[in-house]
Amino acid sequence: MKTYVLDASALLRYFQLEPGADRVERLLEDSRRGYVTLLMSVVNLGEVFYRIWQDLDEIAARKTLAGITQLPLLPTAVDLEQSLKAGEIKVRHKIPYVDCIAASLTTLRNATLVTSDDDFAKLGRNFPILWLS
Repeated sequence: MKTYVLDASALLRYFQLEPGADRVERLLEDSRRGYVTLLMSVVNLGEVFYRIWQDLDEIAARKTLAGITQLPLLPTAVDLEQSLKAGEIKVRHKIPYVDCIAASLTTLRNATLVTSDDDFAKLGRNFPILWLS
C-alpha cells in the first residue's frame, strides 16, 4: 500500500479550498477506502493549528483541529530517529526545520510527500513529492 506524508501546506490548502484541495480530497478518500496510508507529523499538525490561528483566530484554529481529528490521517509522533534525520536534512538542504520534520517522516516511512511548499524543491528531483498546484 502506498504511503503519503502530508505537509502543513497540503492541509491548509484543503481546509481553505485553495488550488490542490481536490488532490488532497482524493487522497483522503483513498485513505478512507484503505487504498493508501496518510501520515502527518504532530509537529506539522501544530503548524496548521498556529497558521490558522494567526491568519484567522483561535476559534477557527480549534474548529479546524477538530476537523482534522475526523480525517483518515494518522498523526505521527516525532521520535529520536526522525528528529536526527530532520537535523541531517536541515544541514544538507537548508530548509526550515519544521519542513525537515515532514521530509524525515517521508524518508523513514518510504513515502511520498504531499506539499505546495516551494522550499521542498531544494531536496532535489529524486525526493518523492506530489506537488499541489
